[in-house]
Amino acid sequence: MAQKLYFLVVQLACLVACVHCLSCNQCVAPIPDSMAGCQAMNTSSTATNCSANLNEYCFTARVETAGILTGFSRGCMATSLGNGCVSIAAVTTCRTFCTTDGCNTDNAAHIIYSSVVLLVLAGIAALLAVYH
Repeated sequence: MAQKLYFLVVQLACLVACVHCLSCNQCVAPIPDSMAGCQAMNTSSTATNCSANLNEYCFTARVETAGILTGFSRGCMATSLGNGCVSIAAVTTCRTFCTTDGCNTDNAAHIIYSSVVLLVLAGIAALLAVYH
């Protein structure tokens, strides 16, 4: 009898935990053929519940190699790695994190373009400083 009661309590706890789960868009597109579908998940209506251990943040991530989109994903994470981009050689990985249901509808591209604009502006400022 005690074992049945324990099993019932565990099931109830799992049910309650899932009631408060964060909902995020979830997809992985490591190959070009599947990227369009993953990128198209850009509304909160396509979000699904995250598992209990990945229930703190929604994310969007993209990978570009030499300026060409080579990977794209959306999903759930337990911790945020922070919004931003990291470039190593010709590969740039950008990510955004958010904390409300269905919030990962962006494509993480604005970070790349913002970084490029800032880099160009810094270059122009440096040239102006040299020639003035």
